[in-house]
Amino acid sequence: MDEDNLLDSHPDLMDPDWRRHAQKDAWLGSKKDRKQFRKQQKRAARGPRRRWWIFAVLLLILAVTTTAMVLAGRRPAQDAAPPDPTSVPDVAPVDLARPYAHTPADVWPKGIDGITAPAPAAVGAFKADAVAAAYAKVKQVITAAHLDPAVLTGHDAKAYAALFAPDDRDQLLPELAEKPGFAAYVTEIADGHHLLDAGPRTFGTLTARAGAKPGELVVEAKYTVAYAFDHAHPKELMSPAEIVTFERRDETYVVRSGPSFAKSTHGLWIDDTSIAFSSVGCAAAKEGYLAPGYANPRSLTPPTGERDAPGYYDPKYPVPTLDDCRN
Repeated sequence: MDEDNLLDSHPDLMDPDWRRHAQKDAWLGSKKDRKQFRKQQKRAARGPRRRWWIFAVLLLILAVTTTAMVLAGRRPAQDAAPPDPTSVPDVAPVDLARPYAHTPADVWPKGIDGITAPAPAAVGAFKADAVAAAYAKVKQVITAAHLDPAVLTGHDAKAYAALFAPDDRDQLLPELAEKPGFAAYVTEIADGHHLLDAGPRTFGTLTARAGAKPGELVVEAKYTVAYAFDHAHPKELMSPAEIVTFERRDETYVVRSGPSFAKSTHGLWIDDTSIAFSSVGCAAAKEGYLAPGYANPRSLTPPTGERDAPGYYDPKYPVPTLDDCRN
């Protein structure tokens, strides 16, 4: 008698109760396996849980480093394709000679060149040259507000205010004198902190559209400015987030001209602005000044991941509403 026949005739296997029990166990085991498989599929779709933050940080460092290497390997940095900024790792080497390494700003142009606009074309009643002039004016204002040492470290915003229409300038000057009200318009570095020679970097876009009234040309500016701060002991730092601060802004500018408006209103107006900061010194921020993240007391709790909101770095996303300086 072969082995299969021996198994079929085994007394236990012939018992109907035993067979039902065995079939139930097999079905439950199969069900458990299927349930476990579905859990694994859902977990994979959601990505790593935050409670495994150390593992996630290591993966993030690898991803950011790899992206930077690929972009650098394809073409020179100045010709790099627009980046897809996502986050700053919680743990990564800090190099003052290359402070933006391991951050989205590593491939951004220095100065205003990272803020781009489409080729000027006619918009409503405005000809292409008028649109080009509006783009140039807004870039000039952004430069004065967030890149010019006269404002950044000299804390003198008069040249910035002079770029606006006379009536708007009259409204701006008192607000620029307020502390911290001026921070809605310009960036001033907190006393005791210094920017590195790498200089601020930018990433963003300008777009033009016709305004609500005849003679109005609107320019929407969506951009981020990254600032790299000096540090006496960089080897003590755990992440470039401690020296690199990001200032994310959505701003609406209006150029007014023509007989519909009084002469004193002709020129540029700032109509609206939304701001978010990432990796900032909170004490300085509450006074309206910009300071690096290392100015904050060291926390013993794991990172919250709030810096990962993509809108802090990528203007195609809305300005984040998260606030790292709640307390």
